Amino acid sequence: MIILSAIWLIPFIITVVSIARNRVASGTAKAVWVLIVLLFPWLGLILWFAIGRKSVPTS
Repeated sequence: MIILSAIWLIPFIITVVSIARNRVASGTAKAVWVLIVLLFPWLGLILWFAIGRKSVPTS
């Protein structure tokens, strides 16, 4: 059971840190992303890394 918890906990921590360090997203957007990750664990992780992390547009 501990191994299964670690399998979920490690990607979760990486995702939350990634959300917190994102410079593009506002505070509200970060809070919404954390809620999405909490409510839909695996789907939230996939969505964050697929569409949530946006780079700063260059002009």
